[in-house]
Amino acid sequence: MEDVDVLVVGAGPVGLLLGTELMRDGIAVSVIDKMPSRGFFCKALGITPRTLEIFDDLGIVDRAIDAGLWLTGVQTWVDAAKVPARSMSMPEAGLPYGSLSLAQYETERLLEAAFAEHGGRVTYGTALERFVETDGGIEARLTGPQGETHAVRCRWLVGCDGAHSAVRTALGLAFEGGQYPQTFALADVDVDWAYPRGPMYRFEWTDAARAKSSVAAVPVRGSQRRYRLSMIVPDEQASSLAGVAAPDFDTMRALLLPSLPPDTRLSSMRWSSVYRVSHRIASAYGRGRVFIAGDAAHIHPPVGGQGMNTGLQDAHNLAWKLAYVARGVAGPALLDSYSAERHPVGVDVVQSTSAALNAVLAREGANPAMRETQLLITYRGSAIVDDMCADADPALPAPGDRLPDACGLSQRFVGHPRRLHEYIGRGRHTLIGYIDAAGPQYDAFVNACRTFDAMLPDAASAVLVAAPGCDVPDDERMTVLTDTAGEFAAAYRPAGGAAWIARPDGHIGWRSRGCSGEAVSGWLERLRKTGGPAR
Repeated sequence: MEDVDVLVVGAGPVGLLLGTELMRDGIAVSVIDKMPSRGFFCKALGITPRTLEIFDDLGIVDRAIDAGLWLTGVQTWVDAAKVPARSMSMPEAGLPYGSLSLAQYETERLLEAAFAEHGGRVTYGTALERFVETDGGIEARLTGPQGETHAVRCRWLVGCDGAHSAVRTALGLAFEGGQYPQTFALADVDVDWAYPRGPMYRFEWTDAARAKSSVAAVPVRGSQRRYRLSMIVPDEQASSLAGVAAPDFDTMRALLLPSLPPDTRLSSMRWSSVYRVSHRIASAYGRGRVFIAGDAAHIHPPVGGQGMNTGLQDAHNLAWKLAYVARGVAGPALLDSYSAERHPVGVDVVQSTSAALNAVLAREGANPAMRETQLLITYRGSAIVDDMCADADPALPAPGDRLPDACGLSQRFVGHPRRLHEYIGRGRHTLIGYIDAAGPQYDAFVNACRTFDAMLPDAASAVLVAAPGCDVPDDERMTVLTDTAGEFAAAYRPAGGAAWIARPDGHIGWRSRGCSGEAVSGWLERLRKTGGPAR
């Protein structure tokens, strides 16, 4: 194996996304996994709207939609009666995407294909034995499928190697938390019943025999009857499953049927699993040149489909920072912002999902919240975002927030509406300006574009949004859009001359009421040299 810029340990969804983004951005990457090949279990299912935006950034969102199944709602049934207060339909408008049911093996297939399209190849059957940090990087010792060992040098190493992470253990990072006493079971089966396809279902009962058990059913693409069923195993039955990793069909049917609606029939079980749920968070997401992401950094109850999605967003946050430092675009201190920004998100997810599971166990489950779309995650206050409008309305999009999309934009010679998000990401910072009059506002933005492009070579783009009726000349340094439908003005409430910089991960890095080359260069210079703006 050749020496590389980044060695990624673990070829699950998180490691594959990280590898793909880095390869796209021109960084030499190796992804290894100790498993002999990719798995084929639908362990994680839910894909949030925010993760679908990331897939859009990679160019695979349509592939994911084609391979998945939209979740149309959540329904809770108690004693065979639907509980409206604990049920809801998923909105079909107002979000960039809905929530998608997509089996984890399909997510991995799509990401590995994207990795390959950018020139990557996963090295299966290869385990990390040990590593040591040197002045110039990392020296890692790997073991291959036949027990052979060899050394690899890399500039950075990232552990995406799961809850039992060898990378986290070698770093000596604490993994604080605990384990729930309950036993949980999963089964991928065909279900025959009278309930319509589309929603996720939760079935609960109040009689003494079933009061402590409940079953959740999530539809899975593959057949019209396929669901992944998960349940809390009654205490009196849990002991009989001790030491059983994958119960057979007869065992799972006997466990599940009493807690499912009457007359339900199960068949065609593809796989099953018995497990315990833990809630743990690493004390930090890295040390020196070594980082962790995904389950290596945080594990929590699978409530609301937050686990894999949170890990994918860890990778999305880390990828552009590694790429910028590797290419010399930014200083090494930029990498400190990864743990600073993502660790609080992990803490919040562990706490919120633990509270949600406690509510389910107490039979007080609530509706999915907006947080489960993961669109409201913010890095406000981060050392690498800067706000020249500190007195602005806090309800407006601010540095650290996800950049809101705006639709209904028009572009000359394009016969269909445009979206703002079409022009951000792809490993680049994007300068966004708004003008409501030609002349000085336009000239200032052009000047800022020159500076922006010069300071971020091959990592910059620019979009100028003009108010309706504002005639703007074309310029090859930027994309000019007109706010024909008024959605940009409604979302941002901008004054003429205002500007924002969108980071490669789609979060706002900087905003100002006035756009100038000096203001842009000041922020970028601090980012380039130190990894963060002055305070």
